[in-house]
Amino acid sequence: MGEHKGWIALDIDGTITDQLHHVPPEVCLYLKSLHKEGWQLIFITGRTFSFGFSVLQVLDFPFFLAVQNGADILLMPEQRLVSRSYLPGDMISSLEKIYTDQEEDFIIYAGYQHGDFCYYRPSRFSSELMVHLEKIKLLSPEPWRAVDTFDFAQNEAFPLIKCLGTETLMRRVNASLKEIEGITASLIRDPLTEGVFLNLVTDRQADKGKALERAIAQFGKRGKVIAAGDDRNDISMLETADFSIVMQTAPAEMLEAANLIGKPATEMGIIGALKEAIANVG
Repeated sequence: MGEHKGWIALDIDGTITDQLHHVPPEVCLYLKSLHKEGWQLIFITGRTFSFGFSVLQVLDFPFFLAVQNGADILLMPEQRLVSRSYLPGDMISSLEKIYTDQEEDFIIYAGYQHGDFCYYRPSRFSSELMVHLEKIKLLSPEPWRAVDTFDFAQNEAFPLIKCLGTETLMRRVNASLKEIEGITASLIRDPLTEGVFLNLVTDRQADKGKALERAIAQFGKRGKVIAAGDDRNDISMLETADFSIVMQTAPAEMLEAANLIGKPATEMGIIGALKEAIANVG
């Protein structure tokens, strides 16, 4: 790695991956060249460590990986934990109140050191959402735990709680979540299933922007910061950066705030966008 130039913070899904959650070889080679030039790379995803590791194991240089919106930050490839920010278990009771008389339910992630599985209540989900849950179960290295209640969780700590449902329901839930102190609630589309929306609920120190700042503090050097993403949970990361790239597939309101709009990930748009961003930050 050359003399430190700065940071490049990247979302994974929809930013560097194609539709098969695969990083094209051309993108891998380009990212490696940036590392050699002195750029420190960090990948920040709302997904689990298992997902991030499966996608990024093709990279053969050191990088930071922040998972579940930054609840855990690891130095790769050695998988060394450098920062953690989890939700306390007493948040469950607040969520239970929000979900009184609501359709669908939420799931609780156990964390990467416990196998990245979820606790979920099958009886509370519609058949349509259960089909979606079966898809995301496949991303976990350990079987999910079906339970009747979340009473056991009151004295535990968790990296992420995920609320699932239609856009209308998730906007309603998001408004209620905003009233709870000490958390961050990010409303996004789920790329796995058309029409499914999510609220990613994390500790207030575990949004993507704060995760980026925590990683920079851990590393000890800042320099220029370039960030790229494609969904609403990327906004805090983009606002933290000196130069923001928003992929063409992002929601319209994000496109308006971007320094640069990148071509879709399926066209490896991140390569051209990063080249232009680097030229701009000088």
